[in-house]
Amino acid sequence: MIIGLEGVSCVGKTTLARALAERLDAHVVPCYYHAAPDPSLLPPPDSETAEDQLAALTVLLPVETVRREAALAAAGRGQVVILDRTVDTLLAHAHAVGRLHGYDCDAPARALTLAHPIVIPDLTLLLYACDGERARRAARRVSMPRLFYDPTFTRYFTEHFTDPLVPQLVPLGTDAGPDAVADQATAVIRQRCATRMGAVA
Repeated sequence: MIIGLEGVSCVGKTTLARALAERLDAHVVPCYYHAAPDPSLLPPPDSETAEDQLAALTVLLPVETVRREAALAAAGRGQVVILDRTVDTLLAHAHAVGRLHGYDCDAPARALTLAHPIVIPDLTLLLYACDGERARRAARRVSMPRLFYDPTFTRYFTEHFTDPLVPQLVPLGTDAGPDAVADQATAVIRQRCATRMGAVA
């Protein structure tokens, strides 16, 4: 089973991925920045035109290919796979940046993405945290582009998940702390795995 972890910056995706790796003996596929062969070649986070945003997407999609290969290899070994961000991140980002600058590239971005080798998880956990908690966590990550913490950007980013690529999406609050979140996430994943096994049987 392939599980995606989604949400805006500082909601606890990477922390939860580590916890799930231990609890489920899962293989974690890192986010785009850490999976990229050379992160310095990744596009800047902001794009003022639809053309620039689609060009940025063409740079990020080959990284998705790398992530897809890692995910399918681990799934082929019988492991649960945890994606730290999913391909829906790319579309959510394009949606958010477009709305900020007054353009709409949603349809061409989705078409471009679906024409490329991608991995779509069986289930995505959409993590969220209150603004105060996110601000507290963000204070420790001063090198992160400020765009990712902009309230309008985060609202538009989350808006994409009303129509994601993933077939199943479960919201999960993370204000309660890492252990409580890991407990909830583990329970959801185990329930979905049991449901899938029952359906196959």
